[in-house]
Formats: sequence, structure tokens, C-alpha cells
Amino acid sequence: MLTLRGITLTAAAPRIIVPLFARSLDALRPLAAAAQADPAAELVELRLDPLPAADHTAALALVRSLTDKPLIVTIRTRAEGGELALTPDAYAACCRALLACGGVDVLDIEWRACGPHRDALRSAARAAGAAALFSEHHFDGTPATEAMTAALTGMADTGADIAKLAVMPHTAADAARLLEATACAMAARPGTPLITMSMGPLGAVTRFCGGAFGSCATFGVTSGTAASAPGQPAAEVLREKLFVSRK
Repeated sequence: MLTLRGITLTAAAPRIIVPLFARSLDALRPLAAAAQADPAAELVELRLDPLPAADHTAALALVRSLTDKPLIVTIRTRAEGGELALTPDAYAACCRALLACGGVDVLDIEWRACGPHRDALRSAARAAGAAALFSEHHFDGTPATEAMTAALTGMADTGADIAKLAVMPHTAADAARLLEATACAMAARPGTPLITMSMGPLGAVTRFCGGAFGSCATFGVTSGTAASAPGQPAAEVLREKLFVSRK
């Protein structure tokens, strides 16, 4: 169990994360303000890859000045479905520069794409007072159930404070397998919070019922914000329909 600015991450009561996905600082400002004002938005994710690299630190400072909610900071590389083509060295340098600015509650670390920098980035995040979220994304399909379970448990075993897995289904059975893998990983590594989802229309159900299988958070959009991945529903709809095993 992990607590961020008074928000506890637990599958018993999954939290709603609202992504901020903008291509300019001017466009980012109203998105951050809207996320702060929306009670359905419990955590905020700042997606930096749509912005020019020169604006990354300014974007972090801007968002941190507009919201006091737990902030996940993410640079999604092209290798993981994002918009920036970065070498592992460049990726690590960008992450370190953001940590040096302060205000990061959770650093998203692409555990495959960051190469040999994984352990150092995890340690740097913790030294800066941030949790280390290890993530893996498959926008082209859904791996075997055993491979998804192994990815989540592998993240836990290499020191993730949070383990995240996102996959793209081609059938309803693919979405069901993502939930099965989540449940297996939760049973095997109960001390590591998991965030999992199957994307797109076929996977939408996993965003609402993931908590029943071990996922502690899901992503939704608030008024005026854009989805950062296929299938993200409105945060207010998630708030009404999200499966919660306890109040």
C-alpha cells in the first residue's frame, strides 16, 4: 500500500488519474486548472512527450503551481507508444532533470525502454521524494497471460513502488486475460500496487472493474482534457461506475 499526499493506492478503492496531454504551455494551463477543480480527478498525470523538450521543466513548474494533487510525471517514448524518440541515455537525462526540479510525486519509468538506467532512475526518484512507477505498454496486442504476469512481478522484484501494464486487445478474451494476469500478479506480489488496463473499446470494461482483480487506479478524462490512450472514459463516469469493494 502506498500513500501520496494523503491518497492511498489500494485495489479495494481504486483511484482516478486524469492525464494532462497538451502541445503547448498555453494549452496545458487550463487542463491543469480543470483537473484541480474536478473532484473526480484524484491524481494527475503530466504527459510531457507532446511538448517541446525545451518546455518540459516549465510545464512541470506550471502544473505544480496549479494543482496540489498527487502528480505523476511521464515522458512516454515512441518505443512505448509515445511521441518522443529518445535513446536510453537521453531518456534518463530528461528524467533526472525533472526530478531535480522538485514537485514530482511519482516518476513513470519505462522499465524496458530505459535500458541500463532502470535501477539508477528508481534510486534517483526515491532520493527526490518520488515513488518509482515502472511501466510497460503494448499498443499492438496483448501478450500471453503468463508474460503479462511475469512483467508485473518482474517490475515488483526490481524495486517498483508501482507496477503498470497497458495492453491492446483484439478480442474480448484478451481483455479478460489482462484481468487474469493482474489477479495472478496481485496474489504473487501483494505488497506492490498495480495499475493495469486493456485499452480501446474492447478493453473499456477493465477500466471500471480492475479493482476487483488487483488494479489500484485507472485513467479518465475531465472536462476539456484529451485522452492520452485509447478508451479512457470521462472521470465523472468512472466515479459513478467504478467497482469499489469498500467505501
